[in-house]
Amino acid sequence: MVFRSRRLAASVGIVAVGALLLAGCTGDDAPNPADLADPLPDDVAAQLEAATERAMQGAGAPGAVAGVWVPWAGEWVEGVGETEIGSGETPSATMTFRAGEITRSMTCDVLFALDDRGTVSVDDPVTTYIPSTPQLAEVTLEDLCDGLSGVRPSQNGRWSSILSNLDRNWEPREFVAEGLGRGMASAESWRDSDSDYFLLGMALENASHTSLRELYRTYVAEPAGLTSTTLPGDAPGTVELTGYYTSSSQRKSACEGEPRDVTELSPTFGYANSGVVSTVTDLRDYASALAANVGSGDDVEPRWQDSLPTDPEGDQWVRAAGGNLMLGTLVGQQGAMVGYSTAAYSDVETGLTVVVVLNNSAAGDEIAGALARELAAIAMQVPGEGQPDTTFPWTVEQAHSAVGSAAVCPIEGD
Repeated sequence: MVFRSRRLAASVGIVAVGALLLAGCTGDDAPNPADLADPLPDDVAAQLEAATERAMQGAGAPGAVAGVWVPWAGEWVEGVGETEIGSGETPSATMTFRAGEITRSMTCDVLFALDDRGTVSVDDPVTTYIPSTPQLAEVTLEDLCDGLSGVRPSQNGRWSSILSNLDRNWEPREFVAEGLGRGMASAESWRDSDSDYFLLGMALENASHTSLRELYRTYVAEPAGLTSTTLPGDAPGTVELTGYYTSSSQRKSACEGEPRDVTELSPTFGYANSGVVSTVTDLRDYASALAANVGSGDDVEPRWQDSLPTDPEGDQWVRAAGGNLMLGTLVGQQGAMVGYSTAAYSDVETGLTVVVVLNNSAAGDEIAGALARELAAIAMQVPGEGQPDTTFPWTVEQAHSAVGSAAVCPIEGD
């Protein structure tokens, strides 16, 4: 409970900023993106496709899928490039891929669902369910969800062994041990730590005596109608969009040569942090439902009330709470799982929804996040009946520049 009180103290004076970012109507007032049938105008579609192709080049990805759903104007969903190098097959919105850190949001969905059922309390100490972590006696389950545990990230220290042993079976406790072994950091501010979600997944499984795979199915996939979203078990899950990775040596030589095919990654990797497999259309439905649940103004749900900036010295409209990132009025997540860079966001005010996947993870999550912001900013300008008189705290040009900054491979014309 100590870390929770520290968080509240640190957030005095900035909670109001988060509330202002979420002011306005809610996603409940907007049409369901799945019900949109009209295509966006051709000139807008061309702009969205060009932005996606540019990000794909910067990521070194042979393929990409992106979707933009604009309640007052229509939809645009496009596969660009190739599913697999040399295949000539264009990716589709129904192809499965590893969704990366969007998994974090789903793990927190399970936490709050089990809290509602009385199986756990979000204020329970981690040690209630993982007694072997006495250093976490004052860290709550909600602290893990919110990135406020002080546990350091684990995967950076294991990256070379992961890439050299793609088919190795991993145990969540291996990553937890790596994070805890690096010593505790300050819990005063948000930290991007995979260890938090490995710990949270383990705690939820122990508390419910149910596999995380089943918890996702019961509390995430079925309620939202996500027919292609799952956490693979020990057997390899079906991943239809081929995933690639461009090595650091290739990046130093302007990404010459073909990136490595890393599609056959062990399904035991990622777990509650980044292990979920999904599709663009499923993530559209997921992000839209998530935004509709956030609330607005003085009625923001507790899960998202005390958002904190991801960088105290950076843009204050980039915030985190409840296992989600909050970019202005967009709520969702972005991530980089071996082979894929992904982002899924929906606007709590208008219901505008954006999902992207690039099938190369070398550029990390920043390039997918920047592309999502660029597509969202383009879409917000599309005229139509009911077009909102609102803007995002970034411009198309700023997001376009951010894509270039995140690129690890040359972009033609830049």
